[in-house]
Amino acid sequence: MPSIATEHIRASKIRMIQVAKRQLAIEDADYRAAIGRAVKGKSSCSDCTTLQLDRVIDELKRLGFRPRKPANAKPKPERRPLDTSADASKARAVWLLLAELGALRDPSEAALNAYVCRQTGVDDLAWVRDMAPVTEGLKAWAARLLPAALQIRLDALKAAKLLVPGDTVADVIQRAAPTRRPDTFDALWSAWERLAIIASAQVGEK
Repeated sequence: MPSIATEHIRASKIRMIQVAKRQLAIEDADYRAAIGRAVKGKSSCSDCTTLQLDRVIDELKRLGFRPRKPANAKPKPERRPLDTSADASKARAVWLLLAELGALRDPSEAALNAYVCRQTGVDDLAWVRDMAPVTEGLKAWAARLLPAALQIRLDALKAAKLLVPGDTVADVIQRAAPTRRPDTFDALWSAWERLAIIASAQVGEK
């Protein structure tokens, strides 16, 4: 038995089709012919499924139907332009790394701006005067998670025989960032990227 929600959707589609019929001012025979072209063997909306009603609406649009927005429809909020400055891009990159590490439930730009608002009081990267505290906070967060994540990725690559069995996380960090302190975010991230390249090469060979 169809749910109440499904019936509500179906009823709203039928109402739209009736609006289209009036807007196009088509005769009943032409209307039924349109239904038949959209759904073979049908001549009435009452005999159509919800998906078939969508095909009827598409056919009526082909004939010139233009749905109108309700008078009380709320305008969609304008999308802000993405801040592509170097500081914002770095913060965004670390934010996406955190998502990759499983630390975020929502990796979207909106969620990043919400985080920025909690840290700075302004809700857009473009409006932050000093991005350093935001970026450093994100880097410190990621640096706490990376060692364990690196170990997991390292073990998986060893199991796939893509790394020497005796390799350690410290070895990978040393090879990836030989001039950096091994416990810094940049060194850990370099090691993460190095292992990601090895893992992607494995995928490419399959």
